[in-house]
Amino acid sequence: MDSWKEEALTMRLTATEVGFFEDYEDEEALEVGVAGEDESGAQRSFSIQRSTYEPDEQEIQSGMDSYNVSTERGFTVYGCLRSVRLSNMVLTLEFATEDAEILEISTPVEVNLSEAQVDEENLSRKLREILDWGSPEKRPDLIGLDV
Repeated sequence: MDSWKEEALTMRLTATEVGFFEDYEDEEALEVGVAGEDESGAQRSFSIQRSTYEPDEQEIQSGMDSYNVSTERGFTVYGCLRSVRLSNMVLTLEFATEDAEILEISTPVEVNLSEAQVDEENLSRKLREILDWGSPEKRPDLIGLDV
């Protein structure tokens, strides 16, 4: 594929907010949320989360035994990322093509974090805690998310 065609398929966001949620008792979830604007000025958001308990048999059977990603439109897919890269305040999320279609987004998604005033080391740690969990075959390659 021509590089200009690949470039045209990339979704780019400028993050205005990055947040973390951690609850081991009531919600039983870990979450990283990213909100911002895409190149057209539209508000976009992604929530990357997982449960804090081990999946039960029903969750395993239904494919809900890994992290999930939700968008601002409420679409949610489990185990959908192929790779996640964090480098120089840019978070790149590469989705499986079929999952990107379900989420109605382009892949990859590049999120410029420089305006969000986020601690890159803390973000790296939180993302690794969420994504390096659950069904091993659904875990993405984690690049630049140091332990």
